[in-house]
Order: sequence, then C-alpha cells, then structure tokens
Amino acid sequence: MNRYARVLLDHVPALLAMAAVTPSAHSQEFSFQRDCASWIGQHGYSVDYIKLKTGKRQTGPIDGWRGNVDLKDVQPGDVILTRLRERSRLMRVGYVEDIRRYADGSPGGVFVTEWNEGRCTDERCLVTDHFGVASSRAIPVGEVLRDWRPSLPL
Repeated sequence: MNRYARVLLDHVPALLAMAAVTPSAHSQEFSFQRDCASWIGQHGYSVDYIKLKTGKRQTGPIDGWRGNVDLKDVQPGDVILTRLRERSRLMRVGYVEDIRRYADGSPGGVFVTEWNEGRCTDERCLVTDHFGVASSRAIPVGEVLRDWRPSLPL
C-alpha cells in the first residue's frame, strides 16, 4: 500500500473495514482515494500534523492506534485520540500542549493543537476550513479515548 492510501485509510477506518468484506466497498475505497488524492497529497490532515510535531506516527488506521499511557498521566507532548464531533465512528488525533488539572491533581481537560478541525468544506474527503492550518481547542478528559506518548514504546 502506498503512503497516500495509508493516510486516506487513517481518516476513513470504516472504508477499510468494509473493503475486507465486499468488493463494492473495495472499489469505493479506491474511488475515494482517487477522488481525494489532491487533498491526501497536501498532507493537511490531523495525522500529518502529528507526524510533523513528533516525527512519528503509528501505522494503520487511526482507530487502530494504541495508547501507551494512562490518561491520568497525560502530559504536554502526548498525542490524544478523540472522535470526530460530527462522525462518531471516525477518529482524529491532537497534540497535547497543556493540561488543566483538578485540585487533586487529576486531569480535567487538555489543550491541543491540531490540523483540519473546523467547518467541513469537502464532506467526502473529510476536509475542513482548517486543512493544514493549526488551531487549538480544549477537550474535556472524558472525550479522550487514548493517550499515546511517542517517546515511549507501544
């Protein structure tokens, strides 16, 4: 699989799962790859930002990315995985810049920077008005699915 297909599949895990089951889904995957090739080649998705910030990325679709740190130990420089707001099955990644903690020391929220978080401008290719543009936002810890620290082994 070429690197453009891998980036595409990071953003469309449902297509990857369907491709293993039906030929029609398999052809949809390649149609999506062809139709979104110009976006994929621009490297403006959230996984592209993580690769830029950390020099690393996990292999495979984002929904298969693993965490290696308990969320109570989240720190700046970690990568968190959350669900896309509008698409509960699809996931995105963000780079942790800061943590807000409760009085007992437990994390209450994380502040992340990321690419491609915004108003959708190309629904089919999962592109927003912040494609390739850094934005920041606060995320409640309850919305974080996994915490990956690139400096530690998986």
